[in-house]
Amino acid sequence: MFDIRSRTRLRLPRGVFVLGVLATAQVFCIASATDAGATKPFGGNWGYKQTCGQGHSATVTLTQTGNDVAGDWTDGTRVSGTDGSLKGSIRDGKLFVRYCGGDEQAGYAVCPKYEANESDYFVRQGSDLVWYQMIGKKGENAFRKYVVMHPVVKGKPLPVDTHCAADAN
Repeated sequence: MFDIRSRTRLRLPRGVFVLGVLATAQVFCIASATDAGATKPFGGNWGYKQTCGQGHSATVTLTQTGNDVAGDWTDGTRVSGTDGSLKGSIRDGKLFVRYCGGDEQAGYAVCPKYEANESDYFVRQGSDLVWYQMIGKKGENAFRKYVVMHPVVKGKPLPVDTHCAADAN
């Protein structure tokens, strides 16, 4: 029979106990943030910034509801740029989108009318969002990696792409 009076009590210094509690809480917070990101992996604000060449930059703001996503986009350089809206759906871990542009210069149907077919897709890569653009004729389903976008965090500078092709101006 076990005698409860003979048990040895484990005593930890208060600082070690508090540190243990904080470490455990941090693990739960990280797990909760990861779970929240997993439920809406495409939602949020994303950005790309390049300092060399003509200073290419792009932003995408996405709202995800189930497998449907809607949002706004900008894409341009220090010289010129375009913007508009997008909507799409998630299939096989990829967000396939159709665009509309803010004006005729955007190269898409003018908002609120969207292009008839999906032309690009986005995919998550770790904490980043990779934008793939369709190349060639529509229907050939050939894509090229366009830019790697990073989450936009208030008060934190956006990582900058300093790698430019040798022929970039």
